Amino acid sequence: MALCFSINATTLPQHHHGKVNYRSNKKCLESVRNLVKTTGVASVVSAPQESLQKGNWVKLICGASFEDVVDVRNLSLVYTLAGVDCIDCAADASIVNAVNEGIEAAREIVYLRKPWVMISVNDDEDLHFRKAEFDPEECPLDCSRPCETICPASAISLQKHQSTTELSHGTETLNVLKGGVITERCYGCGRCFPVCPYDKIRMAMYTRDAVATAELLKRNDVDAIEIHTGGRQTAPFEGLWNDLGNSTGYLKLVAVSLPYAGDSTISSMNTIYTMMEPHLPSLNLWQLDGRPMSGDIGRGATRESIAFAACLAAVKDKPHGFFQLAGGTNAHTVEGLKKEGLFQTTLVAENSKDNISMPTSLASSHALIGGIAYGGYARKIVGRVLSSMRSQHGLVHIEDYPEHLLQALANALDLVGTVKCYDPCQSGVLYTMATGQLFSRTTQALFYNYKQLPIQRMLDFDFLCGRELPSVAGIINPSAEGFQKLFFGQDEIAIPVHSTVEAACTAHPTADVFINFASFRRFIFVYLEPS
Repeated sequence: MALCFSINATTLPQHHHGKVNYRSNKKCLESVRNLVKTTGVASVVSAPQESLQKGNWVKLICGASFEDVVDVRNLSLVYTLAGVDCIDCAADASIVNAVNEGIEAAREIVYLRKPWVMISVNDDEDLHFRKAEFDPEECPLDCSRPCETICPASAISLQKHQSTTELSHGTETLNVLKGGVITERCYGCGRCFPVCPYDKIRMAMYTRDAVATAELLKRNDVDAIEIHTGGRQTAPFEGLWNDLGNSTGYLKLVAVSLPYAGDSTISSMNTIYTMMEPHLPSLNLWQLDGRPMSGDIGRGATRESIAFAACLAAVKDKPHGFFQLAGGTNAHTVEGLKKEGLFQTTLVAENSKDNISMPTSLASSHALIGGIAYGGYARKIVGRVLSSMRSQHGLVHIEDYPEHLLQALANALDLVGTVKCYDPCQSGVLYTMATGQLFSRTTQALFYNYKQLPIQRMLDFDFLCGRELPSVAGIINPSAEGFQKLFFGQDEIAIPVHSTVEAACTAHPTADVFINFASFRRFIFVYLEPS
């Protein structure tokens, strides 16, 4: 059996780091509101249970083991604005609080219906419920630290420190490594485990406590539970289900996540439903878990979840409930479902109120695949912006830095919109440039080699044209890093300065124009630099 495991999550920031330009931020927040409105999020999204019926349900997976409360809060805010139906998080009170705080912060910016809040638990050992661990002082100083590089959550940090040891003839100073795994950020993907050249990394498995979970389910800000099970043995599931008792009566949805286990899969699903049915007052959903925690790896990661859906589609007598894809899902999942003829989402023009009753018009039939859950990929595309914001401002709320919020939201809308079928052509959010056109009204540019006069003139032109955001996203200066003070109208603003093209592209993923002010000799090295 797995060990019970408890983690103390980090606390939310209480103070802002650095000076915040509230006048400029007010303009940026208005741009965020306009982006949500013109994309048509409010008119497309419906009550979560209706989304399941229509096949355009989208769930954000914060991570069953991801417990960085600051990132969880900011992710929840961004994806609430993007119109997700559900936010799935770790079964920890502080994480549930962070999710709900992010949702409410989003609804203060633009009033939208609330997504359901789901907590994830396991009935036995499961890949989603583990943490990497190792003693950094056992690591050789000359190690290349591939674990740091490969970690998608930036959950491993190692630094050299000097350690003084008392000896019989005096003291000795040694260099050692300190740091290791940042526990609250590790979500157990396991990628660090095989790359360690010295086999120092271990995986600590754990299970969530059923009694503590039952108490969480009784809260009025928790709407759903997801139980991860192996699928081959149903006894562990039955034990957990019985331990949860009447706490499931408070829920709107009960989800069961399981991998494809061959011919026995459907039989196991039917057995599990038989166990739940007598005490199941809510909707039920099956999460078809393809390749866990791999959506950020690449295009092919989504194949297993689509194959699982195709196998289920071929079954005549399907298990009761809705079906949702997960495990390896990314920007290519919808395309894969369409090729299999399994994507049945249609554009919806009406908004719906939150209620648990099923509309009569939808009760008779529903989409075969209710929707898609996005985890690693969803966190990656927004996490790049959060990481940039953290490096510049520390642990902060993203709405206090709406330029970052605007970038993060644009990335989230691109992903959620593939399922929700937001219509950018009608909304005017996406602006297609004509052939040969260098700038549009949404252009974000990177400048190589700092030249104050032309950059300031460009900012002046932006302001006179009525742009709400400057077109200058960042400056690349190989000899400096930090910020450069310039003016946007009468407001003094700080433009980030990066030492490499790669760093600038990472910090500003929405930048679409590169402007070079260097000589030809310097430019050729920029051109050849990998980015």
